[in-house]
Amino acid sequence: MTSVGYVVPPNYTVGSDKSQAANKNQNPSDPNQLTTGAYGNAFELALNSVTNSDGTTTDTLTYQNYAGQTNGSFSAVSETGSGGDLATAYQSLLSAMQANGEASDATAAQLKGAFSQLESKSQGGSADATVSGGEMLVVAGGPIQFKGISAYQNGFVDSIINDLTSQLQHDSMA
Repeated sequence: MTSVGYVVPPNYTVGSDKSQAANKNQNPSDPNQLTTGAYGNAFELALNSVTNSDGTTTDTLTYQNYAGQTNGSFSAVSETGSGGDLATAYQSLLSAMQANGEASDATAAQLKGAFSQLESKSQGGSADATVSGGEMLVVAGGPIQFKGISAYQNGFVDSIINDLTSQLQHDSMA
């Protein structure tokens, strides 16, 4: 499991006096005027089915989710579960998400719906397939940098955003 979360700090242009909140966010060039670079919520659930040398099959489900707000917080999650069949891989994925505190009611409902679509799309797990959903607006202009997090985390969040936007574009054409 890998996840990153960040909250944009409040911006007071008149010192640290919070009573001056009327001046909050008035300076567009202030470094705290940070946007996440991607707004909205999008997810992807992908199945990769591999036949092992002994003839058995390993199904791997990968779930990615990005949620971001304009000038606000964002979170990015990538989780994987594997098993001998699609149902076992799904249970493994759910268990991993529950163990890491990522299985909210909304996420569980989203996953359940996506898993139903994935079962159908992959003919019960016999073929690789991907299901995605949600909406995301990504600000154009090169890689998105998140102030205050490491280069590794920036790379991780960028990869999720790129994966999700390419899958959403692919699905919208299909």
